[in-house]
Amino acid sequence: MTTTLATTAHAASTGVLREIYERMLERPLPPTYRPAHGGAPGIVVAHSLEPRLIPKVFATSSTLNGAGPLAWPERELVNATTSRLNQCLY
Repeated sequence: MTTTLATTAHAASTGVLREIYERMLERPLPPTYRPAHGGAPGIVVAHSLEPRLIPKVFATSSTLNGAGPLAWPERELVNATTSRLNQCLY
């Protein structure tokens, strides 16, 4: 059985969520994370159920990923492998 959670895309967002999406889109992102549709990346939209957590999650992620000897592509490989091993869908 597959369960799908309803998320809110950037184009449909309002209020606090819209403000957070706008702030997230101002952050420097590698081109890989910029979707062709110009909205928020899927990883950000996946957190739309609790908008106030988005800045906290990504601040923590940026802090943890910014330290250490690995370059961005190497960190992404570690992150993707970890997500796959944990059966995470994103």
